[in-house]
Amino acid sequence: MAEFIMVVGTSSNSGKTTITAGLCRILANKGYKVAPFKSQNMSLNSRVAKEDGEIAIAQYTQSLACRVEPSVHFNPILLKPKGNFTSQVIVHGKPYKDMNYNEYRKNKDFFLKKIKESLEILNREYDYVVMEGAGSCCEINLLKDDIANLRIAEMVNAKAILVADIDRGGVFASIYGTIKLLPEKWRKLIKGIVINKFRGNVDVLKEGIEKIEELTGIPVLGIVPYDENLVLPEEDSQSIQKMREFGNIKSGVEIDVVKFSKISNFTDLDPLRYDAHIKFLDFKDDITGDILVLPGTRSSTKEAMYLRKYNFEEKILDFLKEGGVVIGICGGYQVLGEKLIDRERKESEIGDVDGLSIFNAKTYLGNEKVIKNSRGVLSIEGKNFNVFGYEIHEGITHSREKPLIKVERGFGNRGDGFDGAIKRFGDGIVIGTYFHGIFENYMFRNYIINIIRKKKGLEEINHDSYKDSIERNLNYFAEIVEKNVNLNPIFEG
Repeated sequence: MAEFIMVVGTSSNSGKTTITAGLCRILANKGYKVAPFKSQNMSLNSRVAKEDGEIAIAQYTQSLACRVEPSVHFNPILLKPKGNFTSQVIVHGKPYKDMNYNEYRKNKDFFLKKIKESLEILNREYDYVVMEGAGSCCEINLLKDDIANLRIAEMVNAKAILVADIDRGGVFASIYGTIKLLPEKWRKLIKGIVINKFRGNVDVLKEGIEKIEELTGIPVLGIVPYDENLVLPEEDSQSIQKMREFGNIKSGVEIDVVKFSKISNFTDLDPLRYDAHIKFLDFKDDITGDILVLPGTRSSTKEAMYLRKYNFEEKILDFLKEGGVVIGICGGYQVLGEKLIDRERKESEIGDVDGLSIFNAKTYLGNEKVIKNSRGVLSIEGKNFNVFGYEIHEGITHSREKPLIKVERGFGNRGDGFDGAIKRFGDGIVIGTYFHGIFENYMFRNYIINIIRKKKGLEEINHDSYKDSIERNLNYFAEIVEKNVNLNPIFEG
């Protein structure tokens, strides 16, 4: 039988995801078998769980914090926005159907049943389950249909922690308003308050903390400082909407990334941040870096249309002639072909569209969704690398180019044992693959970075900075939480 803890927030982006990860790592460090859980998540950043099903990137990262294999039961309902107020609904890792909000709301009881099934499994298999809420736990216009917050805590009698983001301002008003607007049966589940993202001297909060504890009858367990050095995979594409660049500006290597209108799985870029300066390009921008990445997208037909509108095929060809490296991942791979064929308009209202014709390949959209943890042998310029990745795509690609990967497990281009494509253009090289997470393979990542470093006369690199950084950041944040938050009422109360 498991103990259940739930982390809810006064608002979106209050820090629930990282606080949950911190609690998961603290409990795992104490020797407990721990599972993360989020009943319903909305994100275009997903990973593939051990059952070959999709879960949100946040629950995947929290699994790493728990030191357990990710499972579809950690995130039983995943909503992937498609536009026009419609989302693809993923249930227990597999596509269920496309639904708008009203359709989804009317099927609340069905989704609650699926959520309960997952909770029963976790209850049997783990010592602790650390659950994360979604958005604000008290959107009073949505409470009767909310299946992501305290209704779920009530189902398992979880102890709830309310997280409030002081960086937004008005933290005490948001705490008080959230608690007082909650129904009494859910209010009593909140056992403590955490003030998150604080900058400055905590003494200035003393009077406010005393007053909010008096008004609500709920203790403030701690104040978590804002730390800009903490780096964990981002869950939501909103986090990059205003971002123009990140990474190591002193690396000597610049990677340009096309900021697709429906960009997804942009965490593919995270492993590059330590060894390259990463810049996002709008469709109208010129390529100025050493490497160009076309990332994943929820709508490759729309992206292909925009790329052609801004003559991106000419930009890429000129870049390749000058010795550039181009890498397309999933949707970014699809747009590099001659044609994207979507006769039934499954992906978007556009239908068939011309690609950039960099690769001699055509992609047919509308097939059953491929969701796989994959591995194979990647061959490039006479070198072979064992690589792993994960596939989430609704396209089958017929390519007449040399394949990039001999697939040992997974689907690849069209289920025939090969994935992606690789092609030389003079001194330049273009690569395409369906393997998300390809840059997590440090030997391949180092090889690509070293192509540029060698050209520039820089020392070659040979390390796995990304894997080490994830572990380091999870332990680092767990220490911050343990140092600044009194967890005794939650773990022992």
